[in-house]
Amino acid sequence: MNELKSALVPAVLQALIVCVLRVFTIPWAIWKGAALRLAEMRNVSKSTSTSTDTEFPVFEWLKVSWDGVIFLSWFVGVVMAVILASTAYSGGFGIFISTLVSTYFGVIGLSLAKEFLILALSIALNVEKISKKPESSSQV
Repeated sequence: MNELKSALVPAVLQALIVCVLRVFTIPWAIWKGAALRLAEMRNVSKSTSTSTDTEFPVFEWLKVSWDGVIFLSWFVGVVMAVILASTAYSGGFGIFISTLVSTYFGVIGLSLAKEFLILALSIALNVEKISKKPESSSQV
């Protein structure tokens, strides 16, 4: 029972960090990760990494495209917030703030869609690779 009492406060603090604080910091981490991956792709020499070297160029393009969409979403969101707020008949500031907030947290949805799509494509590609393996390798 003493162990539970001594672990209760750290557990509550960690739960608050994970469930509350992380919700506000994960969009930044997702956006920053997309930006860094895109920048790294730009810095890698073309001789070592080209989309034609891969067996699945569309799959690689799709992964990179989602990073581009995630990266650009905040810029497009700010522009849309300004346009929507300036054309609103009333409540322009509320529209501006709500658009910015939904844009900020929207990268979570974009990243989730990217992960589901990549997972589905990875499973399909792995099943195809397994089906193409010679029959002799499956016999022991």
